[in-house]
Amino acid sequence: MSKFLYLLALLSFTLDGLQAQCFSSSGNPVGGTMNMGVMDKNTFRMNLYYRFSCSDQYFQNDSRYRGDNEILQKASYNYLGFLTAYGLGEKLTVELEAGYYLDKTQLYYIEDTELAGRGFSNMVVSLKPRIYYQPDRRFELSCALGAIIPFSTKMKRVDGVTLPIQIQPTNGSYGLVFQSFLVKEDPFRAIRFFWVYRMENYFQNPQEYVPGSMFINSFFFSKHLIFEQWKLKDWTLILQFRNQVQGKSSISDQAIGISGNCLVFLCPQLNLGLGEHWNISALIDIPVYQYYNGIQIANKTSFVLSLLRDFSFNKI
Repeated sequence: MSKFLYLLALLSFTLDGLQAQCFSSSGNPVGGTMNMGVMDKNTFRMNLYYRFSCSDQYFQNDSRYRGDNEILQKASYNYLGFLTAYGLGEKLTVELEAGYYLDKTQLYYIEDTELAGRGFSNMVVSLKPRIYYQPDRRFELSCALGAIIPFSTKMKRVDGVTLPIQIQPTNGSYGLVFQSFLVKEDPFRAIRFFWVYRMENYFQNPQEYVPGSMFINSFFFSKHLIFEQWKLKDWTLILQFRNQVQGKSSISDQAIGISGNCLVFLCPQLNLGLGEHWNISALIDIPVYQYYNGIQIANKTSFVLSLLRDFSFNKI
């Protein structure tokens, strides 16, 4: 993996044999699976992505744990996400996030018992206004405020047994999302810098469960490259550094001791542009630092594949 990261960094800053294309317009760049800015007026974006995540190791605080308290052999999920955005005006975009868990699975040590849940997750509807935009300096600041709406407030049951909250497709809680986005471009070097802050806060669900609040800071660097001799010549390299903190969850107003964490990920991403409207990308989450309250199963690996398409309804 270290060789891969070295190669990624080398390609990001090397132009020998390549031609870097200047950005003709700031547009609405993508980092991870997020839209960084507002959409152009009457422009619609559809982003469909698949995420796989696997956890098969335990942490106690920030150290690997190997002891008698391990209950799970492995936890994993397969998720289909859907993000759409539409430019209502030059300074206002509406976004819709939704998704479906193909499975959320836990494999236990006890008799190799396996439990799995599947179904629709939460939906998020947001309004994203542009706060400040300086086209000469290619600098944009925007924010977003959204509502978290669960597709169901009832807990799923399998063979008469209510599934643990960790493998429910939705936590059944309504909530609020606040986001802020900063984009800075260097069009002559085909470089972008992003910063994204996201906060999620939840209310108590009908089972008196409240998920811990989530705080995410993401920093991105992207480099656009054109390989003129290649058939597929439009590529973007993106490197994301993400810190996410989740507070302790609670049930019946009592904090759950073995919940909440502080995680740091390094996320290399490769994007391929097809024509003017299609983009395909892949990214991997590499855990750099993990801290968990108490003893919890920790993330080992996850990756995302996404397909993005823009549609313009502006009259030519």
